[in-house]
Amino acid sequence: MANNRINRYIGAIALGTVLIAVPGCTDTWDDHYDSESSPETTITLWERIKSNPDYSRFADIAQRAKFYKDNTHAVPDYTYADILSTGQVNTVWVPDNSALTQAEYEKWMQKLESGSAADGFTVQQQFLGNHIALWRHNISEPGIDTVKMINGKNLSFDKYVRTLQGVPLAQGASGVAYNIPAVNGTMHVLKGITPFHYNFYEYLKYSEPQTKLGQYVVSKDTTYFSAERSIEGLPDENGNPTYVDSVYFTSNRLFASKRYLPSIGAENWVMYEEGFGENINEEDSVFIMLQPTDAAWDATYEKMKASHTYATTYEDKSKGDLNVNNAVFKGLDPDSLQKMSIEMDMVSPLVFNLHKQPKRGGSEVWTLDLFKTFKGDGGDPTNPNNYLLNTFGDTLRAVGDWKPSDLFNVEATDMSNGIAYEVTSWNFPKEFYTPDVHVEVEGTGIFYNKESNKYKVGNNSKKYTFSNEAYKEITEKYGEVSNSNFYHLDASGPTAPPKAEFKIKGNDPSAYVPDAEVMSGKYDVQVVVVPHWYLDIANGSGIEDKIIKRTTELWYDEDGNLTETISGVELDEHVIDSLAAINKYKFRTCISFNNNAAKDKTSSWVTSTYDGLKVDTITVAEDFEFPYSYKNLRFSYPTLVFEGQTSKNDAKNGFVYDFVIDKIILKRKD
Repeated sequence: MANNRINRYIGAIALGTVLIAVPGCTDTWDDHYDSESSPETTITLWERIKSNPDYSRFADIAQRAKFYKDNTHAVPDYTYADILSTGQVNTVWVPDNSALTQAEYEKWMQKLESGSAADGFTVQQQFLGNHIALWRHNISEPGIDTVKMINGKNLSFDKYVRTLQGVPLAQGASGVAYNIPAVNGTMHVLKGITPFHYNFYEYLKYSEPQTKLGQYVVSKDTTYFSAERSIEGLPDENGNPTYVDSVYFTSNRLFASKRYLPSIGAENWVMYEEGFGENINEEDSVFIMLQPTDAAWDATYEKMKASHTYATTYEDKSKGDLNVNNAVFKGLDPDSLQKMSIEMDMVSPLVFNLHKQPKRGGSEVWTLDLFKTFKGDGGDPTNPNNYLLNTFGDTLRAVGDWKPSDLFNVEATDMSNGIAYEVTSWNFPKEFYTPDVHVEVEGTGIFYNKESNKYKVGNNSKKYTFSNEAYKEITEKYGEVSNSNFYHLDASGPTAPPKAEFKIKGNDPSAYVPDAEVMSGKYDVQVVVVPHWYLDIANGSGIEDKIIKRTTELWYDEDGNLTETISGVELDEHVIDSLAAINKYKFRTCISFNNNAAKDKTSSWVTSTYDGLKVDTITVAEDFEFPYSYKNLRFSYPTLVFEGQTSKNDAKNGFVYDFVIDKIILKRKD
């Protein structure tokens, strides 16, 4: 039974999960690793090692080192000498005394003599566990195997040149360097010590001194006790269960998903907790990670404070979609919200999965060596694939003088599952961390609440598709519409202009940050309007035949068939001018925004007119300042109120009651 208990711990480490999870015992695992006798010997691996003075330093460490289930819990009275003595089948690569120098030997012995769990776990992970693997790994046919060591690391066992992770095998005392048999496994002798590399999580957790980034990541660890996986003992005097062997699971919220919410009480979280979206502890993946120094962390935090100013009170706009009165979040801690939001915004974009990057130059697959050389430069600034994609889902393209390779402005450090860049500046472009907000009106929907008399639109208000390519002759001269769609805001009656309120939450897939949110600071607020005659074309009214004049040419093809082709296209600008003259817009807008009160404040109304000719961007508020940020808030956002202002007298002068709107843009000013 003791052997089976140890098997499940070793199995957990071999699966690379010891730092995050230690699963319980399974019959399947134990059956797979039952002892396999060798006809060549009847002695164990430990007897092989202990009996040879050339391996005395390794033996001293092994017989003093306890086996740790995780970084806190050791298996009582069980050492690595016991592991190598049992029926568990292992392969051990033993560095002999010439490879394990006196200084190296003393370093590990001092850690064991300290008696601390942290030091004991370090010896296991960085030394002993880096030289032992489950099952037999013999050199027979030439090849290169990836071996999962019991510390979870994947090491390269090259049987062509006989090396383990680049360290050559040595001649043992018997003249045999490899495939030394034992009843419970195989032994090889090394000329050196296999190099240990942290994975990203280990480095952030265990490196000294620990950085602020490391402190932040580790603070998201949660450890759970698993009664199902633990071994139950006799009940206590009150009948409660006790455990002779307790198993714990540790998970990190940053790894689980891009956005974390608790399973219970999520309705009280005004913010998601954002993470990497991938497990940087995973040894079988390949990542690139930016790791800001403490100075870079502090400088970035200060840089972001102005755009991350929060209030104590926010309207819960999610209730608006249900056509009920808004709830209010009260008594919030602005400093805590600011800290949480800034730290999430600094940390969530730092990781890149190498295998999910676009090919360099459109054809060459990225490798770590290529990435180290070119630092993420796609090789062709005109190529649409010249971007990097982080694990959170952000697409980082060149913008202005900035390019993605500017992020990696230091030399790389090797990790067991990728490469890290310990950067002295958090060098993302301004367009990324204080982006413009692009709202596709046809995608955002109209915001409602019980004040329904304030928001009236006609039944025919809906999205229309308008192909920029199909009407290229028009759009090249009179303007394209964003994403080939626009929104028709119909009048609520024959002479009743529409009234609507739009959510200001980014949703434009073509924007630099598609889902950007309004942050504290100044913006120019703009409404992009579309000529009404674009709607007539989208409606299929046939008006395009009056606008577009096509010249055709008749000719006979090689089979003698009469063929007609278009030989020229011309727009009738007089018709377009006349359409514009009778399809002008007049409207007013205001902004509803947080002013740290129970109800959002409404800005002053601004009236605008539009001549009806081209796709036009109209600024409805210049240098408008939002005093409080909405960044990362789940249920709160500002809105833009839009009201048609066409009167009966205006209608006589070419103004219409309905409107065609493309998008709302908030251009960041600071």
